[in-house]
Amino acid sequence: MNPEEKPPGKERETKKIRRLKLLRFYPGDSFLHRLDPRTKLLALVVISIVAFLLSALSVMILVFLFEVLLAVTSSLAKKFLAAVTLVSPLFILVIILDSFFSKTTSGPVWYSATIGFLHPMVTQGGVIFALAMGFRLLAICGISILFLMTTSHDDFIRSLRGMKVPPTISFSLGYALRSTTTLTEETGQIMDAQRSRGLELDRGTIVTNRDKLAALFIPVTVALLKRSKNTADAMLSRGFRPSMPGSGYKTKKFGRPDLLMGLILMALVIVLLAVNSISPA
Repeated sequence: MNPEEKPPGKERETKKIRRLKLLRFYPGDSFLHRLDPRTKLLALVVISIVAFLLSALSVMILVFLFEVLLAVTSSLAKKFLAAVTLVSPLFILVIILDSFFSKTTSGPVWYSATIGFLHPMVTQGGVIFALAMGFRLLAICGISILFLMTTSHDDFIRSLRGMKVPPTISFSLGYALRSTTTLTEETGQIMDAQRSRGLELDRGTIVTNRDKLAALFIPVTVALLKRSKNTADAMLSRGFRPSMPGSGYKTKKFGRPDLLMGLILMALVIVLLAVNSISPA
């Protein structure tokens, strides 16, 4: 092997780290970037509720394609699709489990067995239902990823202050959003450091890798606790108290893009309800 070439295991770990680092804010001037964070939060809630209430495969695919369209208009298509692959193992697991143990067993039976008290059965209707559940997962995760990629920490806090949210709650939510990016970056750095010491997380199973996972989990936990202490010290040094005066952030205001997004969401819900009504059960 060429010494400059990376082994397959290390190359896969590097790709995992790169995907983790995608979960952060990307500055831009697209339609989605210009939206008020409250509008994007509303879109996240509406799409999540629609995904939970409706179960037709065509509806789930339309919702996911709508999110891909938003990512394309925001020049984030490649980053978005790469970030979505983070949930691909769970996506595959959901499809497999729902295919063998589906609540819908219509259509031809492709496989049936009895294993102890388990009765796995694969039918055409079960596979369609399993695909719908998989795309439901992608739809909910996708809109959450878009929210992270197009919403800055400062704008999110401004929008919360505009809704008269108490300073303690607005700071907590804003800090949680900021910590998502920071934690993924620190996890990537720790994985790089451990890999340089010969730790390979991609080999073996979860059971055999429990010691390796501990070597990753413990440093991440320590880094998280250390960052929390530093943040608490910084807040105390600035006189932060539950009864502190209002923030100096300027509140965000709704604009034409937010009105347009509201109309788009209404039209999307109407289309999805129509598609769900004509889709086979």
